[in-house]
Amino acid sequence: MPVLTDINRRLLKRLPPFSPVAIRLLSALADERASLKEVAQLIALDPVLAGQVLGLANSGLYGRRYGVHSILTATALLGVGKLSQIVTTAALWRGLPHRTAPFVRDWWRHSIAAALIAQQSSKELALDFGYTAALLHGVGQLALFQDAPADYPDLVERTCAEGLDLLASERDRFSVDHASLGGLLLESWGLPETLCDAVANHHAAAAVSPLVLAVQTGCTGAEYAGFGRCGCHECLTAGIPELLAELLAGNYSLDTLAAEVNQIECSLA
Repeated sequence: MPVLTDINRRLLKRLPPFSPVAIRLLSALADERASLKEVAQLIALDPVLAGQVLGLANSGLYGRRYGVHSILTATALLGVGKLSQIVTTAALWRGLPHRTAPFVRDWWRHSIAAALIAQQSSKELALDFGYTAALLHGVGQLALFQDAPADYPDLVERTCAEGLDLLASERDRFSVDHASLGGLLLESWGLPETLCDAVANHHAAAAVSPLVLAVQTGCTGAEYAGFGRCGCHECLTAGIPELLAELLAGNYSLDTLAAEVNQIECSLA
C-alpha cells in the first residue's frame, strides 16, 4: 500500500463508507462456523439492503423458478458465495454517487462486467472473492471523479485516445493512481486484506496471486467488451490475454456478458 499522504486522506473522504452490513457479512462468510441463519439475520439488519438482495435473488440471472420472499430462503437456495456477490453488488449500488452521470454509468457497467468475467475465470477461489474484488477494483476511479468531476473523465478520454499510461497520468494530476487509491479505500472500509491487495495490484505487470489474476482478467475483459475504461487499452494493443481469450472462446460469450450486466442493472433500477 502507498504512504497515506494528506492528498490521499482528502481523496479517501470523497466516497461514503462502505455498507457496515456488507463488511460484517464478508467477515462472517470467511468464518466457516457461520450459519445460514446468522448470515440472514445480519442482512436483515439493513431493510433497504435486504430488499435489494431479494430483488437480485429473484432476477433472471440466478434462475429461480419460484419467488424468493425471505432472506433466509435466499441464503439457503443461493449459498453463501452467491449471496456475498449479491450483497456486495447491492451495497456498492446503494452508495453510488451521481448515478446518472455518463462517467459513473460507464464505471458501474465496467465494474459489473469485470466482476462477472472474474467469477467465470476464477471458480476455484473460495467465497467467490474473484467477483467481489473485481466488482470493487475501480473504486479509486470513482473517488478521483468525485474530486474532479469535470477533469477526470477528460483525463481518461485523452489518455486512452493517445495510448498513454492512465495510472501515470493520474499520478501526475492527483499524486496517486486509482489502483493504489482503491486499495487504501477498501482498507479504510475495513475489508479483508486479500481484497485490498487485489484492488491495489490490479494493474501490476505480473499477477502475484490467483485473485489478482482474476481481477486483471475481469478488468481487461470488461474494457475489451466496451464497458468503461480503466487503463487496460495498452495491454489490449498486444492482443487479448490468453486466459480471457480461452474464456470467451468457450461458453461465456460477449453476448452472455452483456445480457447479465443488463439483468443486474434492471434488478437494481
